[in-house]
Amino acid sequence: MNSFVERVEPYFLSEDPFVQRYAIEMLEDTYLPEGNTFLMGLKAVDRGPVSRYSSPVLPNLLYLPLDEDGMKEVINRLNGMNKQDKNRLFYTQFVTNASTELLITYRKEVKAFVGEEQLKKVEKLPSLTVEGLYMALADVMVYLDEHEFNQGLYDHGKRIIKELVKKGGIESWEVQNGLQNNMDEKEFFGFEGIYQVYMAGEIQEESVVPQLASLFKNEEEGDFLFEETANALVKIGTDLVVREVEKIALYGNTYFYTLDVLGRIKSKEAEKALLRLFNQTDDLIAKTIIADNLCRQLSIDAIPMIEDFIETGYDDGLFCLEESLYVNCVMNGIQHPKLSEWRHLLEIMELEMLNEPPAFIPQPVIKEEKIGRNDPCPCGSGKKYKKCCL
Repeated sequence: MNSFVERVEPYFLSEDPFVQRYAIEMLEDTYLPEGNTFLMGLKAVDRGPVSRYSSPVLPNLLYLPLDEDGMKEVINRLNGMNKQDKNRLFYTQFVTNASTELLITYRKEVKAFVGEEQLKKVEKLPSLTVEGLYMALADVMVYLDEHEFNQGLYDHGKRIIKELVKKGGIESWEVQNGLQNNMDEKEFFGFEGIYQVYMAGEIQEESVVPQLASLFKNEEEGDFLFEETANALVKIGTDLVVREVEKIALYGNTYFYTLDVLGRIKSKEAEKALLRLFNQTDDLIAKTIIADNLCRQLSIDAIPMIEDFIETGYDDGLFCLEESLYVNCVMNGIQHPKLSEWRHLLEIMELEMLNEPPAFIPQPVIKEEKIGRNDPCPCGSGKKYKKCCL
């Protein structure tokens, strides 16, 4: 198990609701956890809320990988649920996101939850040749480029790519040339280019890191490409990624993604880069994002800097840095003199939210304009769009 995961995973069962919530979110999209972490998350679900301030655990397990033990447990729980159970949707999504191998192995057990048609599409993949897989991927790309976006089909394209990786069907030069060809066209990336980015992450192709990082300079590209680029860079996750991303981290309006990359790569080099960037910018939003990411790195060196930043004023519409700093100190075993003060502030904030009637009733989103997957959801829930109405 990765050493960072080893440090964080035990806090999934913390009796402190603020530490538990932050710890579970800390590993999101880092690509570091293994199947045991998912099972630890289920233990946290089974234990239930530790206080009135506790946040739901189950939605945050969607980003964790499912191994065979996890698959068996999820199937058992689904079989024991009634159709009105509010958690059924999450457990069904765990199954739907499972690897091709697990879906085939447990075909009979998951058929009722995944659907016969989808299972047939998945079952075909291992028997296809490399050429057949590329043809299937081409069909997906053509459809996505010519029709309204379909998340299920887009995810199936990713499943095809994973099968290509297993068969050794993706060469480094193919990814290099594919990315370069799309960049040379100087037009918006279509799904061919986006899938090339995804391939780069899946084979951890370090040679294309400068190309990938440069994509953040084209602010006319959509959030979809930026998110996939960030994911690919995190999967590669080397010191070269950190160096290249740091160069353009504060460029234009894409710093949400670049700083996110540095926050999700859990390495000493990434921490150092964030510390440097914190001192380089006066942009309040960027500085706030960097501060939170440093706490998500469990950076001890950042603690006095962030404490001073809180005193001078930060963008509290983005994060509660008192919570970030509080958890950072707790998880590092630091008996900071302001721990009780920060904890009291967090309790007051939570009580206000619990006791205050909602100022709105979240409404389903009708997509008339493009909404970034990481933008605040326009329904008003306060969550990211990708974790809410998307």
